[in-house]
Amino acid sequence: MVKIKTFPCFLLAGILFFTLVLANAQEIFASKPGRLTAEQTTSLALKDAMYYNFDEWFARFSGEINRLESAVPSLKNRVELMKFHFNYAGLLGELCHTLAFTSKYQDKKITAKFMYHSRQVKALAQDILLDDSSNQDQKADANLYLGASEGYIGIFEYGKGNILTALINGFQADIHLEKALVLNPKLVDAHFGLGMYRYGNSRLGGLVNLIMQGGKDLRLVGLNHIEHAILNGAAARPLALKTLAWFYISEQINPENRNLPPENSLSRQKSRQNAIALLIELESSYFKQPAPYTHFRGNKELAMMKSLQYVLDKDYENAAIEFKKVLAISDHLESRGFKINPQLAQSIEAGIEFCDLMLSQSSEAKEKRFACSKINAQMEFLNGGGSMVEYDSKKIRSELHAVFSKALEKMSEKLDCIQN
Repeated sequence: MVKIKTFPCFLLAGILFFTLVLANAQEIFASKPGRLTAEQTTSLALKDAMYYNFDEWFARFSGEINRLESAVPSLKNRVELMKFHFNYAGLLGELCHTLAFTSKYQDKKITAKFMYHSRQVKALAQDILLDDSSNQDQKADANLYLGASEGYIGIFEYGKGNILTALINGFQADIHLEKALVLNPKLVDAHFGLGMYRYGNSRLGGLVNLIMQGGKDLRLVGLNHIEHAILNGAAARPLALKTLAWFYISEQINPENRNLPPENSLSRQKSRQNAIALLIELESSYFKQPAPYTHFRGNKELAMMKSLQYVLDKDYENAAIEFKKVLAISDHLESRGFKINPQLAQSIEAGIEFCDLMLSQSSEAKEKRFACSKINAQMEFLNGGGSMVEYDSKKIRSELHAVFSKALEKMSEKLDCIQN
C-alpha cells in the first residue's frame, strides 16, 4: 500500500466531488475577481464547504449555468456547462452530508435538485462523447464527469432501494472512470472515484459485490486508489482525506480483520495508525489556522470521526469531548438555518451518556444500582434500533452497534449488574 505522510508515531481519509487543486485558491480569487472558470470556482467552493459556507457558491454556479445555457451553443460551452452542473450537484452532496441525510431523513427539494444536476451532467457528458469534433482531453473530461455523475445517481438510487438502477449506474461509473484515466492519466481524481467504488462494494459485500466485482475483496485496491489520488495531487484532497480516514476507522470494527496479523495492511493495528495519521493531517491542513469565516465553529464530521476513534481506543474522556463538539456545532448550524436531521442530536446525546457511563467509578451499592439502570437503558436503546452513529448500511451499523454493546456488557459485568 502506498504510504501517506509519516508522523512520529503513525503512518499515514456521500461524495465524488472532483475539483482542481486548492493550492493558491484564495490568490486565484483575488487576482481574478471577475468571471472564473468552473474549475476555479469549484476549488474555492470545496474549501468553503468545509467551513459550511454554501450560499454564495450556489448563487454563482446558478448564474454561470444560466449564462452558458443562454450563450451561443458550442462544444467549449457544453464542456463548461457540464462542469458547472457537476459543481452544483457536488456542493448539494456536501450540503446533504452536513444536514446528515439518510434514506429516512431528506429534504425532497434538495434531493430533487441533486438528481436534476447529476442527470444534466450525464446527458451533457454523453453528448460531448458523441461529438466528432471533441478532442482527446475533452473526451477524457467527459468520461470523468460521466463516471462521477453515474456514481452520484447510483448512490442515490441505492438509498431509495432501486438496486437494479443503482447497479447499472455503478457499473457504468467504473467503466467511464477507467476510460478517463486511459485518455488522460493526469486525471488523478478518477482514482478517488474508483477507490470509493471498489472499496465500498467490497466493504458492504453481499449480492452487489458478487454481481459488480465477482465477489472479490477489493478493499485494499480501493484504499490504494484513494491514497494514489492524495499522493499525486488530487483536486479533491480534503474529501479524499475524510473518506480514507473514515474507511480506516471502519476497518477497525470489521470482523473480517479480527485474526489478521499486525503487519497486514488491513489489520486493526495498521488501520488505527492510518486513521489517526489521516485525522491529524486533515486537522493540521484545514483547521489549525483561524477560519476564514467568523460563523465557523468547527467541522462536525472531523469531530465525529475523532469521537469514534477515541471510543475504539477506550479513551472515553476525549470521546465525550468530541461528541459534545458535534452537538455544539450542530446547534450552531441550526441557529444559522441548517435543518439538520434531528436523529443526529439523539444519537450524539446517547454517545455522550455512553462515555459518561464508561468513566463512572461507582463504589457504593446505591451508585452501582443507578449506574446499572443507566447501562440497561442504553442497552435497551441500542437493541430497540437506536444508534450512537447514524449510518444507512445495516452491515456497518451492526458493527458499530457491537462496539458500544460490548463495552456496555463489560461495564455491566464489572459492576455485577445482574445482582444489582
